[in-house]
Amino acid sequence: MGLNKEAATLVVRNAKIYTVDARRPWASALAVKNGRFHTIGSAEDVEPFIGTETDVVDAGGRLVLPGLLDSHCHAFEGARELLFELRLSPMDDLPALLDKARAAASTLGSGQWLTGGGWNARSLISELSRPPSLRLLDEATGDRPTVLRDTTRHVVFANTAAMQAAGLLSGGATVGEDDAIRYEDGTLAGVFLEGGCGLVERAIPPLSDDRRRQSALHAAALYNSLGVTGFTHAVTSEATMRTFKELDDAGALTVWIATCIATDTAIVPDYDGVGDVAIGRRAAYRSDHVAVDFVKYFMDGVPGARTAAFERPYEKEADGSVRHARPLYTVAELRDRILPHDAAGLHVKIHTVGDQAIHDALEAIEQVRKANGPGPLHSLAHAGHVRDSDIPRFAQLNVMADFCPPYWFPCPVQQSSLQILGQARAGRSWAIADIVKSGALTAFGTDWPVVATPSPWRGLAGIVTRKDPSGAIPGVFRPDQALSLEQALRLCTINVAESMGFGRDTGSISEGKSADFIVLDQDLFAVAPEKIAETQVLNTYFAGRLVHQAAA
Repeated sequence: MGLNKEAATLVVRNAKIYTVDARRPWASALAVKNGRFHTIGSAEDVEPFIGTETDVVDAGGRLVLPGLLDSHCHAFEGARELLFELRLSPMDDLPALLDKARAAASTLGSGQWLTGGGWNARSLISELSRPPSLRLLDEATGDRPTVLRDTTRHVVFANTAAMQAAGLLSGGATVGEDDAIRYEDGTLAGVFLEGGCGLVERAIPPLSDDRRRQSALHAAALYNSLGVTGFTHAVTSEATMRTFKELDDAGALTVWIATCIATDTAIVPDYDGVGDVAIGRRAAYRSDHVAVDFVKYFMDGVPGARTAAFERPYEKEADGSVRHARPLYTVAELRDRILPHDAAGLHVKIHTVGDQAIHDALEAIEQVRKANGPGPLHSLAHAGHVRDSDIPRFAQLNVMADFCPPYWFPCPVQQSSLQILGQARAGRSWAIADIVKSGALTAFGTDWPVVATPSPWRGLAGIVTRKDPSGAIPGVFRPDQALSLEQALRLCTINVAESMGFGRDTGSISEGKSADFIVLDQDLFAVAPEKIAETQVLNTYFAGRLVHQAAA
């Protein structure tokens, strides 16, 4: 080795490299120059590019993959909650929730806000909606305004001080009939659904710039530690876009990000910048690793809150009542919202859980295609309950199925769905293989922090096996919808990159692309598929830089 003008900055050899590039699926060595893959091949192929200053890594025969990509998450909010908020558990009952709230409130001064999340609406919403739950929360938290989000972030439990601060008790703000739970006398129970959540959230004081930067950096570092080098941020405010861009301009961002700009205040407050104003200013926040030409709409809610829109009503409740949620927009209303975005080349991501919401969103997009002609890719997020007759329409209309969160195997959420939806509907959910076979672009995400961790490995194992990776719940859910490992890896690499607009830059180990790759502790192609969930990431590289190294 000597001076070599063509020398690589990094060479990895003695590796088992799965590239996710059909032109060359496998290799044993790679060379990186200027942050990009320069050469992919064998040890002999990269040898000419080793110079005196080249960092040469012996992978010890370990599996190397492209950096994974999360197609749907709320990473900024997830990191903010980890760093600065009260963490609840889906296993918490009401006494446990109150104990944690009481302990956290005791550390705060009078009037200071307490925020947090993680309780399970499926198991607690009925109890929280009845007396004396609000009184007990008030006793535990006192005059400290408190807002506690459920795991889905589609329901919040707020104390009286928070409702007062939001103007909901003084007439300063009005909440819709379907957006809040009320006692028999008409007073608010402190439980808010969907759009009602935003009315409470907007009263929470904004984060400082420093805390915003800390949250974004923590999200990126956490994702890197799990082998993820990019994500689509499913609901994004102007303030969050600004933070991402500032970090990228400073060279501190270690993930690719596509920002879906919020069109309402269900998850982000209006003071952070949402809607047409934020969309109109989006170009100011575009940077090398941040794409901004995406918007987000909600067509329905979630089954646990009985707000996901299905063709038929939910199963009868214990008290004999029957809920039948309808889509948040008519087909015509959604079409008219999508039309100008589509004409401007924006990707529209639509939250659709129930079969009626999915069907109507596809109807709206079909009308958009007829009016505007072929246009940008759009996506339906979650898409767990697709009617068989709607499956071909994804490919026909250039709509991506954005599967998340990972509930496509036996798990408590799926068991709850069987109860509230019935076997006929819940048992036909998550038709992932059928949609892949239809030719539609498909991807999967974590929806973190809806799930406890942004780790992609549990979801990947579940797509391949359709079994609970932990083994805690027996059985296989719709084994005919399982994918091969090769198919499944596309759903969290190149397919996501293409949906983010970064397909030419990342998503596969290909010459000319950003050198984003990971080294794993086990060979996914050799271990039992159930073991995929246990995968640990030894090293993560972003643009050829080592951004994560597991502790020895």
